[in-house]
Amino acid sequence: MLRKWKKSCLMALPCVLAFSQLHGAGTDSAPNVGSESSVTVQDCYINAFKAKIVPERIRSFAMPADGIVSNWIPAEGRVRKDAIIATVNEDEIEMERRELEVKILKDRIAKEEELSELEKQLDEMKFYSSLSREERQYASKQPEGGQKAEQSLKNKIELVKKELTMVEDKPRLEFRKKEEKYILRMPFDGKLQYQFSFPRDDSTSLYLDAASSIATVCDDSAYYITISIVDPDLTRLPPESLYLAVPMSDGSSLKGTFAFKRVEKNTSSGGDLLAYFFRLPPQDHDRAHAMLGSNCTARLYYSPPGEVIRLNKIRLASSPEGRKCSSWQELLEKMHPDLELVVSGETELIVRKK
Repeated sequence: MLRKWKKSCLMALPCVLAFSQLHGAGTDSAPNVGSESSVTVQDCYINAFKAKIVPERIRSFAMPADGIVSNWIPAEGRVRKDAIIATVNEDEIEMERRELEVKILKDRIAKEEELSELEKQLDEMKFYSSLSREERQYASKQPEGGQKAEQSLKNKIELVKKELTMVEDKPRLEFRKKEEKYILRMPFDGKLQYQFSFPRDDSTSLYLDAASSIATVCDDSAYYITISIVDPDLTRLPPESLYLAVPMSDGSSLKGTFAFKRVEKNTSSGGDLLAYFFRLPPQDHDRAHAMLGSNCTARLYYSPPGEVIRLNKIRLASSPEGRKCSSWQELLEKMHPDLELVVSGETELIVRKK
């Protein structure tokens, strides 16, 4: 296996040399098989990963039904939380709101009349119960009495009172849920981007089909570079010792420090994956926002906590022992039994004394 690795490295030697020169460490300065180089400052380049730039939060809005979009904000940009960014079928929503108020008023009147009737029945029952036997004979109306009947009537009154307090709660809650789909508000402070073309005739409304995208908003309080790491040798490293760098066309780079990791669903192949998130500094937020949705390549680096030893992979693989071993771990155990492997970089083995 190491023989094949050596062959592939030699074929890509110009790239390796260029990378080494870029980081100030040419192959001539790399340690030979028997030598050791203790460093604490220079970081180890692990490998390149497919990466994406993501904001703190992101949300998309779509048409809940066929209809008219209006009340959009003329200029895109940063918007405050709860600001209305668009309205769908505004006239219909306003009509439903009026109908709701009428229905609530009717239901309240009906419940108040029901409560009044029950309280009247209770008063009559109490009055009849207070009469003597002789007086009851002259009563024009003799309601069903008894302690049990009176308690039942009191329970009905309490129930209607509770229903009266809830006459408007449930319908307003249901309407509010529907209204949230038709009156779109900014869910957080952040940046807004509409997903439709504004009318050229300066119209203030536009027809869109159901499920058509309206807008995408993102929380710009933080941006991250995210990659998926499946190598168990990398996942066991302290995540705080890792960082990412995304090279840019102008020679600069976006550098992210570790923030958190979590298990996410793999949308392409199914199953789960372990995603690492590296936070970008505020001065890079504008450049990061411009890269949302695009694929990029990120270089993963390891900052060793403490003193480590670097061994050049090409020279290790070129040794007589390297031709016999099938793994770096096996080669290390034969050549340096007093050392343990920390991580395998692209061109180096990072080891430390046991």
